[in-house]
Amino acid sequence: MIDTSNFVYKQSRWQDIFKCLSDDEFDVFSPGIKIGECTSKYVVVKYDGGTRHPQFSTDVDTYSIMCYVPKDAYSELEPFVASVKQSMKKLMPMLKPNGIQTPSYYDDTYKAHMVSISYTNYKKVEGGL
Repeated sequence: MIDTSNFVYKQSRWQDIFKCLSDDEFDVFSPGIKIGECTSKYVVVKYDGGTRHPQFSTDVDTYSIMCYVPKDAYSELEPFVASVKQSMKKLMPMLKPNGIQTPSYYDDTYKAHMVSISYTNYKKVEGGL
């Protein structure tokens, strides 16, 4: 859980994720920023869109945390993903894992193995439905 006496919330949940992972010394990027061959572990934080909850005045936003390791470091992928998940626990209950995690994928463009973990944020709609 977040230590609210020290954690300063940002203007968006995406920024909160970025700050949390950066504070835990992960190399964090927004989509489209990291280019070239992967030479060390890093994370990309992406907003995956939102929907309106059908029965409540709530928006449901989804975020992907994409974990990359170099092509010759596949054995480090699973522990790296676990460490990212552990860091993300600090943002609960604001952001919760929604149970979606992709299988590992080799991205030839970046010469990297990648796993994506999905998180959900529920927020009250201002002004009701």
